[in-house]
Amino acid sequence: MRRFPLRALVALMLVGNAVLTAQPQDAPTIPKLPDVNGELLKLVVADQWDRGMDMFSGRPVKTPESLDWQQIGKRDAERRVAVRSMLQAGQIQSGRDYEFAAILFQHSSDLAGLQTAHILASTAVAKGNPKARWLSVASFDRLLWSMDRPQVFGTQFKQNSQTKAWTMDPYDREAIPDAIRAAWCVVGVAQQARILKDMQSGGGNPSTSVVDCK
Repeated sequence: MRRFPLRALVALMLVGNAVLTAQPQDAPTIPKLPDVNGELLKLVVADQWDRGMDMFSGRPVKTPESLDWQQIGKRDAERRVAVRSMLQAGQIQSGRDYEFAAILFQHSSDLAGLQTAHILASTAVAKGNPKARWLSVASFDRLLWSMDRPQVFGTQFKQNSQTKAWTMDPYDREAIPDAIRAAWCVVGVAQQARILKDMQSGGGNPSTSVVDCK
């Protein structure tokens, strides 16, 4: 099964009020974010660049077919080690810091890493970063999948490697009402069904995040 990566959503979610500066085409955009640890910012930008996206401009820089996931996985692990050191040293402070740290752990393939992603994203929300709400529940859904349990918010998609069919299952659509999904910036079940249908037809935007969620 292939899961849909976060790179496109991250580009949409995180540009925000960042002050962007011109960069060469072969280098990522590094904005000026006074509320973000500089080293952490470089790590999350590199994470998205590895996945073919210039994070803060939204510019695609690689095709999916060109990505070397074995090497990306190694660099992901190194980035998570660096973030853990920052956490231990108290160098991650702001709500946006915690959001970016959560993105790095969201790419974990193990239960412990996904658990950390959920904790970090939830901490981002608790520290006054409402933009991290969708990430908080996306990490929760992914954590559930890692435990062979159905997702409950409807943020995760995966593709069968043989049939190429997209699915959101296992998914317990009745576990929570759409009102709770909306509170966490997730579109309702009916709209999710339309998104999935579009994906199964070979198009559409796979994000279930509410645009400009307040």
